[in-house]
Amino acid sequence: MNRFLKCIDSVSRVSGTIASWFVIFQMVVTVAIVIERYFFQRGDDWSFELAWMFYSMVFLFAFAYTLVEKGHVRVDPVFKLYPLRMRAVVSSISYLFLLIVCCALFFYGIPFAKTAWAIKECSWHTTVGAPVYPIKTMIPIAFGLLGLQGIAELIRSLSVVIKGKE
Repeated sequence: MNRFLKCIDSVSRVSGTIASWFVIFQMVVTVAIVIERYFFQRGDDWSFELAWMFYSMVFLFAFAYTLVEKGHVRVDPVFKLYPLRMRAVVSSISYLFLLIVCCALFFYGIPFAKTAWAIKECSWHTTVGAPVYPIKTMIPIAFGLLGLQGIAELIRSLSVVIKGKE
């Protein structure tokens, strides 16, 4: 079981690495937009489209990585005051809600992406009409990865509930 959980953690960390590369790509495109507008007094629609697509990818791929690194915000201000087993119970309930959301977005995201591919959907925000179906495909993938990491965290929490230790 521990091997399975470490494998899921590794996949989530790889998604974080992918997200970090998209940060760099997004920064390069943003710098290109600034140079293009201020030095050449023109702006291309494609660069705007590319910038928001890369920005979207950063968030989509960072979901699971942020969960594995315990970077998501905990709402309960007294969470640290609870005994270990109680924290694990609260975490388990939270991960169950997370899994419900991830399942919904994963299963509704698949036909959403499928339709986008079928019609070769393009953006209507600019005159370029950049394809958006690759980004829409990342929605179920990202929530699938987040759900997978949520399962790993749920298993860990339930283990603490049962054993009373980490």
